[in-house]
Amino acid sequence: MYFLKKISVVAILATGSTALAGPVVNLAPSQLTDGLSGIDNSNFIEIRGATVSDKYIDFSIFSNTEGDTSSLLYEGTLMTRIVRSHTTGNLHFNYRVFDGNANLDGRISHIEVGGFGAFQTRVEYRSDTIPAADEGPSTAERSVDGNILDFVFSGGLDTADDSMFFFAMLNTDVYYEDAALATIYLESGESVSLVVDSATPGVPTPGSLALLGTAGLIGTRRRR
Repeated sequence: MYFLKKISVVAILATGSTALAGPVVNLAPSQLTDGLSGIDNSNFIEIRGATVSDKYIDFSIFSNTEGDTSSLLYEGTLMTRIVRSHTTGNLHFNYRVFDGNANLDGRISHIEVGGFGAFQTRVEYRSDTIPAADEGPSTAERSVDGNILDFVFSGGLDTADDSMFFFAMLNTDVYYEDAALATIYLESGESVSLVVDSATPGVPTPGSLALLGTAGLIGTRRRR
């Protein structure tokens, strides 16, 4: 069951170029960025806000070479943070990968996140991530229907590195719990899909749910 959250107090991707909307990128359906450069709240006050949800999802990615699922390639934590802007009252959906097992050899190439529907969506990463992090995504793409964002780490994100927060700013103050998927891909092709909160009340497809069963989805932990 999915729960509507009203905040009161606190894929095939087409290519094209986008224009900057101030210091963040306004990403319409079927478009991609020419490149992300990072931003901090001293340069763009609208990203300042109150945190309304923090979730931590531990995940593992195994080798699928010739049906072998016994080889662990990557394990770490996906953090999701929903922030309500002090300026607009709208929501920002933030993501971060950290705590990778440095003894493993996997490298993350890109991360797809669903649940953005027809909303106006602006993207970037936080160069002022605290604690300090190593890398932000270099580009972002949006699917033709607008639902999926794909954040690409062109240099790869290995197990010894933490990502900076990368985010989507939407023109809505409503979100739904456990209503979309975030899929983390390795350069070698393996992936894992995790259930995350989203701006649209979508339901993971039966195929996606089957993937979760075989990929070893780890439950969500909330940290106080």
